[in-house]
Amino acid sequence: MNPAHAALKAKFRAGQHAEAIAECEALCRDNPGDIDSARLCATMQLMVRNFARARELLGQVHRHAPADADVLFNLGMCERELGNFAAAADHFRAYADRFPGHADGWASLAECKLHLGAAEEGIELAERALQIDAAFVPAWSVRGRCEQALGRHEQAIATFNRAIQLAPNDADLRQQRGDAWEQLGGLREAAEDYRVVLALRPADEQALKKATLCLLHAGEGALAIQVCRDVLKAQPDSLAARLGAEWLVSQMVPLWHVPMMNEAERNRAYEEGLRGAVSADKTVFEIGTGSGLVAMMAARLGARKVVTCEAEGLVADAAMKIVARNGYQDRVKVLHKPSFGVDAQRDLGGRADILVHEIFSSELLGEHVLPALEDAKARLLKPGGEILPAAASIMVALVGGEELGRELRVQDSFGFDLRPFNAIQPRKRPLHREDLPRVLLSEAVEAFRFDFQQHDTFPPEKKRLELPVVDGGLCWGVIQWIRIDFGRGVLFENHPSRSRAVASWQQAVYLFDEPRQVEPGQVVPVRAMHDRSRPWFEAA
Repeated sequence: MNPAHAALKAKFRAGQHAEAIAECEALCRDNPGDIDSARLCATMQLMVRNFARARELLGQVHRHAPADADVLFNLGMCERELGNFAAAADHFRAYADRFPGHADGWASLAECKLHLGAAEEGIELAERALQIDAAFVPAWSVRGRCEQALGRHEQAIATFNRAIQLAPNDADLRQQRGDAWEQLGGLREAAEDYRVVLALRPADEQALKKATLCLLHAGEGALAIQVCRDVLKAQPDSLAARLGAEWLVSQMVPLWHVPMMNEAERNRAYEEGLRGAVSADKTVFEIGTGSGLVAMMAARLGARKVVTCEAEGLVADAAMKIVARNGYQDRVKVLHKPSFGVDAQRDLGGRADILVHEIFSSELLGEHVLPALEDAKARLLKPGGEILPAAASIMVALVGGEELGRELRVQDSFGFDLRPFNAIQPRKRPLHREDLPRVLLSEAVEAFRFDFQQHDTFPPEKKRLELPVVDGGLCWGVIQWIRIDFGRGVLFENHPSRSRAVASWQQAVYLFDEPRQVEPGQVVPVRAMHDRSRPWFEAA
């Protein structure tokens, strides 16, 4: 061995990559015809992933040794890593033709064909590699990815299964099988593969994102958060894991929970409504446990038994702890399931006497309230049983006000007309600021009323409303809020005229295309509609 080459190899193996490469490059410049130096330098450049320079040096060697197997293969690898798949395919084809008994040539050529959109040909080439070596993992991998590209996800999973049997700790194979499971809809199986990837590569942010999203969409949000925490144990400085856990909590536990628990007026209405209905012989079933507050109210007022259900596991677990902390664990049973999954006999011990629900959104309908109540009333409540709240309404009025307008629309600013920007703003605008005065320009009108006690089904509706103007001014559109009727004279309404220090349900404004001047005595027609999950209002 050339002593200079031996010294360079030793230096490179010792981790002095830059120094070894610089000295080898100097040898190549001083001796342009020295093929051995060019080959050594190309090898070192390959190992530090400088593929462009490695390709240049390998080209020099290839001109002197066109039949060299390593040179042909490495040229193909450089082109592939540089994204030049057609050129890479030419090199791998030449390699495979010259060395047809080498499985790596056919598998590498299959990889190029996959990237060139020829997945069927890629499968054939991968099969040829496997005929040479049935345990050649890269051939199984590329065959599985070709099948996946063709939409044959079940075949791809079977192929990846075979590859993983051969290489159980190959993170790339686990990632590939996870992708196939995800595309097939097997979210839990996909998440399990991504979790194995994270165990092998804790810093793999893509695997973390895929694992947590699959678990969240599979209803395993708490486990998704645990995945982030497990990554943090291995990688304490992983910002992706910290932000991921925060994002997951925000998706599973919306921010309105805390103000809802602290809104005294709302909670008082629920307690007063329950006080008029609950007695010692009554069983109460609640949809939407949240913190367990309403369920504990029913128990404190003397209900014989209270069963409450919560679809989100993280919230259900917290509610169980709160119920136990307050000493009601023997009288309040928390079910971790949606109301659609509750069985009257198994979970309630028979149909309930009272159905309590707290699943309203700010627009009333947004949390599947109508389907849930229709189902619960039909299956889980005794005939003639009481529903609390008994009814609810979506209320509207025309709205104006200069300060509110600056939150909703732009006119002129610093001498510039910015009004065209309004065309790309959403027409529905939730109002989160309680400090902005809402000036009601019309009478309040009940747009839609849902009588849960008297009616069993609630179809979509469309109607025309007539809003009588009582105060002149510039009208931005329609403001919407909700009114909840517990019966026996107990009402809750988040009326826009009253600002609240703590508010869980917000009002929303449905903007007209353009603001309009209105005068007392006018009647403004408005189209109103709902599809059972969302209301909508616009100028008629």
